[in-house]
Amino acid sequence: MCFRPGGVAKAQVCPNCGKKLVPIGGVYQKRCPFCKTDFTALIEAAKKEAEAEAAAKKASGDAPGGTKPEEPK
Repeated sequence: MCFRPGGVAKAQVCPNCGKKLVPIGGVYQKRCPFCKTDFTALIEAAKKEAEAEAAAKKASGDAPGGTKPEEPK
């Protein structure tokens, strides 16, 4: 039996020192606690990429379930 919570987020990897940073309570770090590298620019870039990906998916007509709705005949 697996008791891992369903909302487990992926770990961040510091681009400077390579340490894995596990988000606590779904909150990601803004700065590496080991080497003090600032992640705000990386976070903003990831948000913009995710928004662009969502907009492209919406523009292609994909339904939320991953399938296109059938057209009436």
